[in-house]
Amino acid sequence: MKVLYFHQHFKTPSDGGSIRSYLLALEMIKKGYEVTMITAHNGPKTHRNINGIRTVYLHVPYDNTYKFWARVKAFLHYAWLACIESSKVQDIGFCYIMTTPLTTGLIGLYNKLFHKRPYFFEVGDLWPLVPVEMGFINARFLKKITFGMEKLFYRHALGNIGMSPPITDYIQEACPSTPVATVYNISDCDFFRPAPQPSGDEFVICYTGTFGLANDLSRIIQIAHQIQDLPVRFILIGAGADKPKIEREVADLQLTNVEVRDFEDKIGMAKVLNQSHAMFISFANYPSLFTGSPNKLFDALAAGKLIITNFEGWIGELITSSECGFYFAHDSSEDFAQKIRPFLNDTSLLQRYQGHSRHLAETRFDLKLQSHTLLQFISVRVGAPHS
Repeated sequence: MKVLYFHQHFKTPSDGGSIRSYLLALEMIKKGYEVTMITAHNGPKTHRNINGIRTVYLHVPYDNTYKFWARVKAFLHYAWLACIESSKVQDIGFCYIMTTPLTTGLIGLYNKLFHKRPYFFEVGDLWPLVPVEMGFINARFLKKITFGMEKLFYRHALGNIGMSPPITDYIQEACPSTPVATVYNISDCDFFRPAPQPSGDEFVICYTGTFGLANDLSRIIQIAHQIQDLPVRFILIGAGADKPKIEREVADLQLTNVEVRDFEDKIGMAKVLNQSHAMFISFANYPSLFTGSPNKLFDALAAGKLIITNFEGWIGELITSSECGFYFAHDSSEDFAQKIRPFLNDTSLLQRYQGHSRHLAETRFDLKLQSHTLLQFISVRVGAPHS
C-alpha cells in the first residue's frame, strides 16, 4: 500500500532537529508500506531516496528568523505545491499529514475531495490557539476562519493523532465524531544512551532547539545572572529569530556561566547531552504552549538526564510524578535555585532521577512502543499494507 507522508520540516539525523517523521516513515516501510515523503527546503526541487523513503523536496524558502506572517506565507506556499505534487502520484492508499503548520490540513482536504484519498492528521501544536494566545491573530473574523478550518480538518480525517494527552483531549472535544489516538514523541533509546557524569565541578544544563518568542530564553539568561553564586553552567544550542538578542544579553551582563552555540545534528546533540547533567525545556507563559510534545524532552529522557521546565502542564506533572525532574515558577529565579540545590548537593539523588528518566523512555516512549500504537491505529482503519 502506498502512503503519501507530508511534513514541511522533515528532518533526517544528519539535519538535526526532530526526526520523528523519519523514524515513523522507516517503521511504516518495515511493515510493508511504500512511503513517499513530500517536504520542503530552501534549495531547488529535488528527489532523494533516504533509506527507502522516496523523498520529494519542494522549493519553499523558510527560516526560523521569519516573522509570523512571513511564516504563514511559507506555510501556504508549501501547501499549494504539495497539493500539486500529490496529484502526480497514483494508487495512494492514504495520506499521513504532520502539523505544525495547521495549513497542511488543506493538503488533506484536497486529496480527500479530489482524489478520494483518506488522510490521518497528526497534531503536535495547537494551532490556531497558540498564535491567538500569543497575540498574532487578533481580528475576530480571522479567529473564526482559522478555528473553523481546524475543526474542518479534524472532522474530515479518517483518524487524528495527538502527540500529548492534552492535545488528544482538545481534538476529542473539538471533533468527537472522528477517532483519535495519542502517539507521543519518540525516545530513540538505541541512539541516545546514558553516559558517565560529566567531569568538573560545574552542574551543566543544556537547552537545545529554537531561539524564538515562544521559548522565552531571556528567562534563562535572567536566572543565570541571578544564581552566579551556584556552580551551574548553561549551554544554549540552536537557531532562531531571538538568538542575536540572547547573545547580546549574555554579553551585556558579562555572564561567564552561559555559552551559546550553533545548531547541532543528531550526533552532535548526543555529545552535548553526554556533557550535561540536565535538560532545560523553556516556553513562554502561555497555557497552549504547555500542551506540546518537544522532541528535546524525549531525547533527554533516553539519554538519562534530569529534566527541568519553567512550566507545569502535562510535562511538569509527568516529570514530578516519575521523579525524573522538576518544574519551577516561571518568573522565579529563587524557586529555580531552591529546587536545583538538592541535585547540586546530593549526587545519589541526581543519579536516581536520571535513572528514572531512562526507565521512562524505555517503558513509555520508546520507538517500538509508539510506532506500534500508530501502525495499529492506522491498520484498523485502512487495512494491512498488502491488503
